[in-house]
This record gives sequence, C-alpha cells and structure tokens, in this order.
Amino acid sequence: MSEQNRVVSKNFTNTLILLVIIAAVIYLVTDNFEKSSSIILSFVGLGFVIFVHELGHFVSGKLCDINVEAFAIGFGPVVIGIKKVEGFLQIRILPTMIEKANDPDKLGLLCVRIPIGGKAGETEYQLRIFPIGGFVKLLGQEDVGADKPSDDPRSFVNKPIWKRIVVAAAGVTFNIILAGIFFVIVFTVGINMPPAVIGDIMEGFPADKAGLHMGDEILEVNGESGIDFSGMAIAAALSNKGEPVQLKVKRREGAVEDVTLVARELPGAGYKGFGVLRPISTEIAKVQSPDELYVKTGLKPGDVLTAIDGEKVEEYWQYGERLKRTFAPSVRLTFQRPGQDKPVVKEFKTEFTAALKYEDGNDFALSHIYGLIPRLEISSVNAAASESLQSGDIIIQAGDIVNPTYEEIRTITKVHADKELGMTVLRKNELVETTIVPKKGTDGRVVIGIGVGLDTEHAIVAKVSNVDMPGLAALPRGAKITYVAEKEVANYFDIFETLKENRGKTVRLGYSDEFSYGEITLAVPLIEQVPATKAILIEELPFRELTRLYRADGTLDAVAMGSRKTVEFIAQTYMTLKGLIVGSVSHKSLMGPVGMIAASSKIISEKDIIQYLHFMGIIGACLAVMNFLPLPILDGGLIVLLIIEKVKGSPVHIKIQEGLTYAGLAVIGVLFVLITYNDIIRVFFSK
Repeated sequence: MSEQNRVVSKNFTNTLILLVIIAAVIYLVTDNFEKSSSIILSFVGLGFVIFVHELGHFVSGKLCDINVEAFAIGFGPVVIGIKKVEGFLQIRILPTMIEKANDPDKLGLLCVRIPIGGKAGETEYQLRIFPIGGFVKLLGQEDVGADKPSDDPRSFVNKPIWKRIVVAAAGVTFNIILAGIFFVIVFTVGINMPPAVIGDIMEGFPADKAGLHMGDEILEVNGESGIDFSGMAIAAALSNKGEPVQLKVKRREGAVEDVTLVARELPGAGYKGFGVLRPISTEIAKVQSPDELYVKTGLKPGDVLTAIDGEKVEEYWQYGERLKRTFAPSVRLTFQRPGQDKPVVKEFKTEFTAALKYEDGNDFALSHIYGLIPRLEISSVNAAASESLQSGDIIIQAGDIVNPTYEEIRTITKVHADKELGMTVLRKNELVETTIVPKKGTDGRVVIGIGVGLDTEHAIVAKVSNVDMPGLAALPRGAKITYVAEKEVANYFDIFETLKENRGKTVRLGYSDEFSYGEITLAVPLIEQVPATKAILIEELPFRELTRLYRADGTLDAVAMGSRKTVEFIAQTYMTLKGLIVGSVSHKSLMGPVGMIAASSKIISEKDIIQYLHFMGIIGACLAVMNFLPLPILDGGLIVLLIIEKVKGSPVHIKIQEGLTYAGLAVIGVLFVLITYNDIIRVFFSK
C-alpha cells in the first residue's frame, strides 16, 4: 500500500471513530442532560486545578528564560494546537489523527494558517482528547527517562539548579495558592461545616479522662478561636508527643472552662487524637435510596428526632446519653416530619455491645448488669473469619476458657497470634466446633476478625463482676438464672427489671447449671445501677452530620481562615499518606480521578457552588502534596535529584535516573490502577 493510500485509509477510519464518539456523547448528554452536565462540569473543575498546576511550570519556565515547547491541557492525541509561526497563526486540528502524506512537521491535513504578521513564538498551546491532566514540555526535559543533554542555553538542563528547582516547585506552589483562593472565597460567602462539638467520647482516651462529654464545644485551641471540628482534630494530630494542647471548652450546660489535653495514638487511625467523634444532628439525612429507608424504618429524610421513650430530645447528645442508659429490647423514638402536625412514632429493636475502655494500648470491657456478665455474641464477621464463624454465633468456648468474657477472649487471642485457636459456638441452638487463626491487624492489635455484642436474650452468666452485692460471688460460671425474687426470668431484661423493682431489698436468685440447681441470696443496692453496656439500634439510623455556618468578618479574616484551612488539608493529606505507608489506612479509602469526578458531580447536582469550591480547594491541596512527594516522575522527585546534583557537583548518572523514573512510574501506575478500581466499585457497585 502506498503512503498516500495508507494515510487516506487511516483518516477515514479515524474520522468514522470520531463521529461515533461525538454521536455517543451527544446522545448521553441529551438523554440525561442534568447528570451529564454535572459530570462535564466536574471534568472542567478538575481540569482547571491541573491547568493551574501546569500554569505554574509554564510561568516560572518563561520567567527563568527556558524554552517552553508546548503547553497542553489533557493527554492523548492533540485535538487542536495553536502556535505563532513567522507571519502566521498556525492552527493544527487533529494532526495525528487526520494526517497528510509526506508531513515531517506533523501539521496534519486540517492545518490552518491565519496571516497576522510578527515574529514566531516558541510555544504551541494544545488541547488534547482526554481532558483530565496536562503537561508543560520544556526544552531538554523528559517526563520519562533522564533529561536530554542540549547545547541550547535556554534548555532546562543548562539552567542553574536553583532555577530548575523553582520551575519544578512552581506547580505545587500554584496549587497551594489556588486552594487558598478557593477557601478565601468560601469563607467570604460562608460555608456550613461540622463545628468543634463533641459528638461522642472514646472511653479511656484523653477527652474522657479530662471529663469532657457529648455536646461540649471546643471554643479555642491553643488560643485560636473559630476552629471547626477538622481544625481541632488536625491540632491534636500535629501536636508533639506528650505536648499539652490548651482548650477552652463550653460545657453543654453553659459553663466555660480551660482544659489541657495530651493527644495519643488512636487505634487503627495512624495518627494522634483526643478520642472525640464528629457531631451529629437530630435530623435524618438525605440518602441514596429514600424509598428503601422508608420501607426499613418508616422514616424520611428531613424527619427530626424529638423524643426517646417519651423523654424530650433537642440535641443529639441528649439522645445519645439516654440511649446509653437504656437497657431494654427496644426503644420508642418520636420524630417530627416537615409539613405534618402529627408526630411519627416508631419502635426500634436494640442490641448491646461491650462498653470498652482503652488504657495504654489495651482495651477492657466493663460490661455487666448488676454484676452479671452475659456471654458474648458475634455481631459482625469479616471475610477472613467468615469461613469459621457467623454473625449471631454465641461463643461457648475459646481455647480452654468456657464462656469467655471480653477480656478473656482478648487475652487468648493475643496468645494465639498466627496459631490455630479452637472455638465452640452456639449456632441456631446447635453446638459447632471450629478453629480460627488470629492475625495482627493494621493497628498492631491481634484480632480474630469479629465484632462482639452481648447475649442478652438468654439468662446465662459468663462470669460475675466485682460489684458490691453480697452473695453474688457464689454464682458459678455458665449458670442459667431461672428466677429472681420468686419471679421467673427468661433473659437479662427480665433480670434487670426485677432487680430494679427490688432495690434496697434482699432477694433470692435461683439458677441451674450443668450439674445441679442452686439458690443464692442477694442484697440489692438501694441506688439504681445503670447497666455497664452500650445500647445500639439494630437498624442504624442515618442522622445528618451537625453543621454550622462559618463566615469571615472581613477580607483579612477570610484570608486568615482560608490560609488555615489550606494548611489543615495539606497536613491531613500527609497524615493519610503516613497511615497508608504504616498500614493503618487502606488504599481503598483513597480517591482517584473517577472518585473525584463522582464526588464533585454529586455536589454540582445539588447546586451548592460553595461546597463545590470547597471541594476543589481540597483537591488542589491534595494534588500539591501528591506532586511534592519525593518519588521519581513527580515534581518532588525531580527536586530531590536536583538537590543531589547540587551536593555532589554533577547530575545523577543517566542510567540511575532512568531506572528510578521507570520504577516510580511502575509504583504510581499500580497505585493508580488500584485506586481507580476501588473508585469504580465504590461509585458504580456499592449501595
């Protein structure tokens, strides 16, 4: 086939493919204009952030008198390339897709030259077919492999090292500036964010030891006011080991106090914290499937919780505190539905988990009901443990321990790290013997891979606690309680109610075990004892996160708030990367281009421009950190090589540069594939 015929055939095929792609895009856009427009705007937003990054390289390259050969938005084949040539403005249209024969300059068949006069320029400005990404091509610089030697004094490799470092760092600098600009705009207009209000407390952690409670608000951190929840968390994470952090706290009752906390490592997080959780509102949040929510719970997004078991609720902490005091098979929740006078009252079943307390890296369960510790019931099972155990199994024996408590099963789990642990469970009223191998988790703890709750449905005692109730110690392990105060009992709810009714009295408690029947006499305390358990709803309700408007008082305040938020997200990105390296953060939690597009398109569809700018600011800060990592092929890796060149007086050997570059490219490529795969699963296949 002649060159001419080859070119004609290729042009025909490429044109046909382009027409099919254009038709498909038009169809998709017109078929669902709102969704398609959100996705398109997401591409535009992400492309703009990347454009600003490349603009930094471009501007700094020009200022450092480096020959910039191309400035491209996107990757892949050139859609349009514009360049000033001697006496003309040259416009190349699809030059590599629609070619012409004998074209050494690759101008393409659709090249147009418009007479405008003047001297030729050196840079071609390109738009490429895949709009995510972009690059700046500097003379002598290669993205893959070592930079090419050149005799041209305006080549990148011939410029002083400090200029090359400036050019390499300029993209990151521009991203940080852009993120700051976005945040300044956001705080000038105002944005709703979670305030530094304590949603819940992790027992045994600094906030708990200092006596803080759900609903307390942090007004200042180290003298700085106007802190939101993420700002408080970042302050804890960035504090030095053992360094006290000064807080001004507004108690939920209204009093203001000074509190000093020392952050400590959070289990499974990979960073330090105070042991507080994000604040929650009493309103049911928007969900992806509101019809499914209504079928399961009878509730709708926008419903507001007003009472639990008839007790008035105005703040979420009141609901949380009341639920903690609950020991009943179900609770009655009252909601107010917008536009409806009659309240919505629903009954929700409860389950009970071990009330954990963390001390020096170990966790201890304090669970008991009037000193009676129930057996453990498996509430959840991960994939590794699912072959041996099932949700709903009641643990009868672990190793040589019969009816183990939480502390006992934690101890025997640690002893059997990477070794088989024999277990007997009660599954649908049948005893099942199995084995499992405990493994060390990402946080260093040896785990079986299960979540445990309490078997409150059966009145069987795993062990008794050191509660001051004379006579209790005589109750044998594994005993089934049959009556209390002459009243038959079937479960722990019956036991609790009967003991509560007989406060201050001496009662008889009957039991049976494998060998005999027995009875003990108990002096029930006069003061009502709240069960040391943690009640949760079996059907978890999607309460909306509590937010508050954060708006600057003026331009200077907006700049200060925007700068602080930029630093916070940069620090947060570094902490995430640290967690990824040490294994406390899974790569599944990271977000790539697909996830960014999905998240931003969702924000756009909600027509919240301020939240969109806030998200773009986060993306800008994250991209700055990622590009500054000291990995080959990234800006940070190039800067490291330049510093080495400055120290040793000559460039790193070309072969070493090429090896490092290809190794870095492989690592980033694998990570990109993993993150994109997780994005696709999360966006398209998760419920």
